[in-house]
Amino acid sequence: MKKLYRACICLTAAATLLSGCSMLTAQGRQERAYSRYVHKMSAGRIKQQKRFFSGKNTMPVTQPTEPVITSEASGPESIGDGGSLSVSGGQ
Repeated sequence: MKKLYRACICLTAAATLLSGCSMLTAQGRQERAYSRYVHKMSAGRIKQQKRFFSGKNTMPVTQPTEPVITSEASGPESIGDGGSLSVSGGQ
């Protein structure tokens, strides 16, 4: 019985010493800061979405207009190497 009691005490002491307070380590502080950052940003995003969708953000209805037809051809122009547009000086 005494050995079992001593083993439980040693096991409890070892578990307490090994775990420590994880929030006091550098990594624990970084994880906590990141958790606060994620919570803050997600809350801000939800607030922004509510503000965006709750207001009068609908576009006004416009009447369709007649299509405008132009008679000029405005397609892509061919750009060659300049060989066919040679200018002769004397002839």
